[in-house]
Amino acid sequence: MKAVLKHNFKSILIFLSSGLYFFLVYIGYKSQNIDLSTLSSHIGVVENLGETYNYGSKGRKSIVFFVDVKGLSQRLGIYRKDKDYNDLHRNILIGDKIRVFYLPNKSDKNINIDLVQIEKRDSIIYSKNEYEKKEGALIWIGLIFGFLSILLSWLYYKKKLVGMK
Repeated sequence: MKAVLKHNFKSILIFLSSGLYFFLVYIGYKSQNIDLSTLSSHIGVVENLGETYNYGSKGRKSIVFFVDVKGLSQRLGIYRKDKDYNDLHRNILIGDKIRVFYLPNKSDKNINIDLVQIEKRDSIIYSKNEYEKKEGALIWIGLIFGFLSILLSWLYYKKKLVGMK
């Protein structure tokens, strides 16, 4: 009886871990088709910009483009996997008046890389489409690993159940 309980507990634990992956799907889905009117926005003059390190969880650091906008208390940034920020350096200069759309950062310690869109004089410098595409990767990661963990928990359950008979 003890072996059956242990087996059932492990099976349920593996199965529930898939919930974490499906939560990633939810986060990725929520980041699609963003309505800019629901985001925080600010119009101001660029005080500083460049590239710097953004420190993530577990001490990981990555190079991001940042922009400091006058009147905004947090530093906004953009992360790109390829680290190519040349277009941003060309199109945004210190002293330019820009409008930024972003998700507020809960922490003052780091750069807020939830910068969704940058506009300058009626043109879009950084589009929400790029942000949505980047966040959409969470959907695929969550779906693949979520279904994989369900399959593994089912196989584990079947294998151990047959071994207990």
